[in-house]
Amino acid sequence: MKANKIFGLIVILLMIGISVQAQSTSANQTYKDWQPLGTRVVDYTIDHDVIQVNNTETFTAVKVGVKNGTVNVHKATVHFKNGETQDITLPKEVSSANDGKVIDLAGNKRAIDKITFWYDTKGSMKDEKAVIELWAKK
Repeated sequence: MKANKIFGLIVILLMIGISVQAQSTSANQTYKDWQPLGTRVVDYTIDHDVIQVNNTETFTAVKVGVKNGTVNVHKATVHFKNGETQDITLPKEVSSANDGKVIDLAGNKRAIDKITFWYDTKGSMKDEKAVIELWAKK
């Protein structure tokens, strides 16, 4: 009887371990083919930030992630190294629940100079500030 309880406990612990590993692998696969371009901490006022891209690589798509809160995106523009721009459409409210929308870049493989954001954070000054992350796919 005691051996059955111990065996059952071991099986449960193994199942929990496998489940945690699967979730971790799934999260890593989400950004597997993506390169981080930069992050910004968002203030509680309307803010304008620039994420400067300091390389000459070309990318086919971008996506925006948010941690620690919700960001109200008013406008986002990709500035390419050749001087062209592309306004990108994001959900009005971006949080960890709905971030990661893939935005294809016009013209396919493009060298990005910078991306500008106009946004603010939902919440109060006592809450932790949201962090916006920018990723690009080759």
